[in-house]
Amino acid sequence: MELQRGCDPKVLREQEYADDSHLDVRNRTHQLYTLDPVDFGRWTLERLAWQGDERVLDVGCGPGDLLRGMADARKGWRALVGFDLSAGMAAQAMDRAQGREVRFLVADVQSIPFPDKSFDVVMARHMLYHVPDIDRALSETARVLRPHGRILVTTNSAHTMPEYQALMEGAARRFPGMERRERITDRFSLENAPDFLEPYFDALKVYILRGTLRFPSAQPLLDYFASHRSMTMRDDHTDSEWEAVLGFVRIQAESVIADAGHFDVSK
Repeated sequence: MELQRGCDPKVLREQEYADDSHLDVRNRTHQLYTLDPVDFGRWTLERLAWQGDERVLDVGCGPGDLLRGMADARKGWRALVGFDLSAGMAAQAMDRAQGREVRFLVADVQSIPFPDKSFDVVMARHMLYHVPDIDRALSETARVLRPHGRILVTTNSAHTMPEYQALMEGAARRFPGMERRERITDRFSLENAPDFLEPYFDALKVYILRGTLRFPSAQPLLDYFASHRSMTMRDDHTDSEWEAVLGFVRIQAESVIADAGHFDVSK
């Protein structure tokens, strides 16, 4: 069976997350254009009551920002460990963590390279929808958790950012070079996550964070859209096709902004 681009390890390692450049665009977009912005990393950590002496594993850790912040807090953690499927991401995380009590490595959540019952907390933040075998990944996280350990998962609602999704779907209908499969985040969403988690974990708690992105001009929205190119376009698309897609998105966004004064995206 052909993998979706968004859960194809080769695409993820070599294009989408070869480094943190695309992720950085998205993070900055949410920081700069969210009305009443929230520090999402801090908000995420505050969902758990921490003792400060936990052994913590962050799977799909990206450039390691959250673990570095935890290390800087110096709360006496027994271990802070992160891994990512992308060697580029893991290298950035290791480089930026110099001098801190935190460890990073390259690994796959479908085969976690640690013994049973190694960690008190496992974090899987906005990454499970990229994993080819989600059940295997959750089985592995359950295996490495200690008794009474906790998993902290973040994901999107299947209904998030409808205004942005409508823009993408309009472009996909017009341009054959775009992918028209299901959205990758729908594989593991706010709505279906309990179905995946309940066979492996007890006492699930769900927290919902709502917000609105407000774009005063088309360019930041276009930059956000462009950061998804490797998961949006087919392998055989041309640069001219991509430029045509960007042009279409710009025109649509500018039309909304001309009428409303801004382009709002609810999330």
